[in-house]
Amino acid sequence: MRVGLFGLGHLGKIHLRCLEETPFQLVGIYDPILDVEAYEGHRVYNSQASLIDAVDACLVIASTDQHYAIASQVLKAGKHCFVEKPLASSIDQAQALTVAAQEQPDLITQVGFVERYNPAYQFVANEINKPRFLEVHRLAQFNERGNEVSVVSDLMIHDLDLILSMMDSPIKEVKATGVNVLTDNMDICNARIEFEDGSVANVTASRMSMKNMRKFRIFQSDAYLSMDLAKRESQIIRIGQEPVEHSMPLKVGDVEKHITLKSSGELKGNAIVQEQRDFYQSIKNGVPSQSDFKSALNSSVLADRIERIAEASMSEI
Repeated sequence: MRVGLFGLGHLGKIHLRCLEETPFQLVGIYDPILDVEAYEGHRVYNSQASLIDAVDACLVIASTDQHYAIASQVLKAGKHCFVEKPLASSIDQAQALTVAAQEQPDLITQVGFVERYNPAYQFVANEINKPRFLEVHRLAQFNERGNEVSVVSDLMIHDLDLILSMMDSPIKEVKATGVNVLTDNMDICNARIEFEDGSVANVTASRMSMKNMRKFRIFQSDAYLSMDLAKRESQIIRIGQEPVEHSMPLKVGDVEKHITLKSSGELKGNAIVQEQRDFYQSIKNGVPSQSDFKSALNSSVLADRIERIAEASMSEI
């Protein structure tokens, strides 16, 4: 299966290396600033149209402001399309891409929500059952890459995608506040998302931290789940009425409950390789990917809602 890579910035180079561990056949690369005929043995095309014509599928890893222009051309040409998150730089563009994809149901689309393939998330995914409260922190040291969008679209959107995949209830209310420190866009944001069933997600994202952190804490009626997405470690603490092997008794009033702890330790695996392989298998089997354009649009709509509310709070200061 022939694939083309569009964009060779920081993330594009990572995708390039990861493609070597997939069944894809890399035909070539397109990046408007590459003025060479080959890069690390791979052909460099002088136009995106010529590369689109030469492949079956495209990986769009360009800057966010280029996503719509490239992806819309890919879809128009009838080629399968992977786009790094966020899907586009505006809701109108994301909606237009989603409509274009739905008009060609045989095409596979996927957006790079890589945390879905993080081993730490995979470890707890089947244990998630109607969360009541989620506490999420995604903190990063400052990096010039990605500053063309707010911290919500750059970082928080990964967590919004996971949250929406976990929750069955519609969103009731969103509260958010933000601040810009170094860039013209929002650098820190906290959002509280309340759902119709009473559950709540509290999400914080910052690209102004002294250290990196990507932690997820999930509280539900029968368990506490924690994920350290940066260290790729997870824990599952489950509470039951009956003793099981290695459970610890806990007296709650007159009732004895039993706690079990399951720890993953440090997990192995490359999430980008896994998402590329999933894209390949979706195309091969004709099965929609778990993070197609429609799913990504929902995350983009929520991110846009949070941005608007947070920006309003900033203007009031």
